[in-house]
Amino acid sequence: MTALAPTASAARTLGDALGTRGETVAKHLMGQHFIATNGRSVWIVDEASMLSARDTATLLESAEKAKARVILVGDVKQLGSVGAGAAFAQLQGAGMETAKLAEIVRQSNPLTKEAVEASIQGDARRALDALDRGGGRIIATADPAERMKAMARDYAALTPKEQRSTIVIDPSRAGRDALNAEIRSQLIASGRLTGDGVAMRTLESKGLTNAEARDARSYEVGDVVRFARDYADKGIAKRETVTVKGVDPAKNAVSLEKADGQTVDWRPRQWGAGKSEVFTPGSIDLMKGDRIEFTRNDRAQSRENGGRAQIVSVNTEHQTARIRLDSGKFQTLDLAQSTDQHLRHGYVHTAHAAQGRTAERVMIHADSRATNLVDQKMMYVGISRAKASATVYTDDRAKLVAGINERAGLAQTAISQAAMVSPAAGESLGSRTVMDLWW
Repeated sequence: MTALAPTASAARTLGDALGTRGETVAKHLMGQHFIATNGRSVWIVDEASMLSARDTATLLESAEKAKARVILVGDVKQLGSVGAGAAFAQLQGAGMETAKLAEIVRQSNPLTKEAVEASIQGDARRALDALDRGGGRIIATADPAERMKAMARDYAALTPKEQRSTIVIDPSRAGRDALNAEIRSQLIASGRLTGDGVAMRTLESKGLTNAEARDARSYEVGDVVRFARDYADKGIAKRETVTVKGVDPAKNAVSLEKADGQTVDWRPRQWGAGKSEVFTPGSIDLMKGDRIEFTRNDRAQSRENGGRAQIVSVNTEHQTARIRLDSGKFQTLDLAQSTDQHLRHGYVHTAHAAQGRTAERVMIHADSRATNLVDQKMMYVGISRAKASATVYTDDRAKLVAGINERAGLAQTAISQAAMVSPAAGESLGSRTVMDLWW
């Protein structure tokens, strides 16, 4: 039995539940040789709605080669893939055999559960009413800066134990970073973060597609590139990090500078683009008590993308920080090492990062004007993370309800279900095509 999910945190959660080691779908497909197991292998994929069409196709093709059964688990009404397509919903629409679990068991508060049920149905008004009646709270503040401060104050007022069982959600990356900064300000003011801070460089993946990685226009001066293999004839070593010093789009060339000052003329279309990672450098302050989130998997250090830890102590002289992973394991970060720089402050999740997590309480930032971010799926995911209570912070309650209702049910794919090829008369796509592919 293999536990899989699109994100590392969801894979870990599923692996823990099954008593096995979970891994991401991408890692599984990259590392497997898919030896046939005579139908005795089962791949369980959680949060399947977050798989792109391409990844789903590759997964099922690989399972066919391995003669493995695939069980897709998820919710089509939650957030979909960042990549193109909504394969999980399309497979069901095309007749894939499907079992549905209709009883919600996560919520311990009946009114929070009622809010979740209403959000599933796209009834934003009833969902917020249920929160008002005891499932949580609705706090409307017109000014965005004051709204962020109110969220930060409410979070800082929680006990450390309560904070560990609270998920704070902002739908955008920019909002996540701004709210992280506001929360830290409140924690410093209240004495929860102590001692001297240390500034460190961070590396955030640019997330380039294969096509983008081969195009010099995707790179900016200051970007950091790390190669996953040796290019001895070019003077590049495996895992070496180099800095972009210049870009020539006309020649599709990128000038790289190594740590010793040597320059390399890189033509990404000819070599190296498929075996490299590109990062945007940044910086953060770390203090004793800070929560951090890792932004890249590091198997050797038992760190996963999205995993969290707390700063136990900071050594400004040696530029190191002692951390405790949420698993309880202690480690030391060398702030000068690029491999330890894949992190950010970890107080706030985006909605996509929160999907698959559970907490006693949830705090959700939902600006009614964020038309591309705040919709029925985002609210459903946010509210349903909570066992006991969900608090929604918005600019205007009535406008939020109207906006969510207007944006409910918008098309998620470029190809409509009606345009897909239907099975021939008398054929069951669920029992024939899909099951034959799975075994």
